[in-house]
Amino acid sequence: MSKRPGQSSQKARSSQKVQSGQKVPSGPGGVREVTPELRARTARTFGLVILGFVAGIALMVAVLSAQGRALREYAVRVQAAVLATGPSVNVSYGQKCVDALPGALPSGVLDCDVQVAGGRVSVLMQLERERQFRLPARGAAE
Repeated sequence: MSKRPGQSSQKARSSQKVQSGQKVPSGPGGVREVTPELRARTARTFGLVILGFVAGIALMVAVLSAQGRALREYAVRVQAAVLATGPSVNVSYGQKCVDALPGALPSGVLDCDVQVAGGRVSVLMQLERERQFRLPARGAAE
């Protein structure tokens, strides 16, 4: 590959610019100078990504906590409604939560059953994704 008169190679031009104190533009495969502005922008972006990740996790935990609290409160209300009827210690039976406490089930609940055995009332909820929530048995004397 021959060069025309007055034409110099890329390497020769680059070394001339470095020697003369000019900034060398980065090309493909070239070394790029990291300026304080670029470093600050990169750190800020990294910080925002980490902050967004932590905020997303915190939001998911808050939502799941609120849903769990709503389920527990509903189960306690159902249990209190059944206990208010004064179940006999001699009778054992089961019934649906909507029969004991009319109204809609909380979101995420597929089915809800109340079990009365020996005057003690427990509540079992079937949730989405094959999960269960059981409120332990409690009697009228407790």
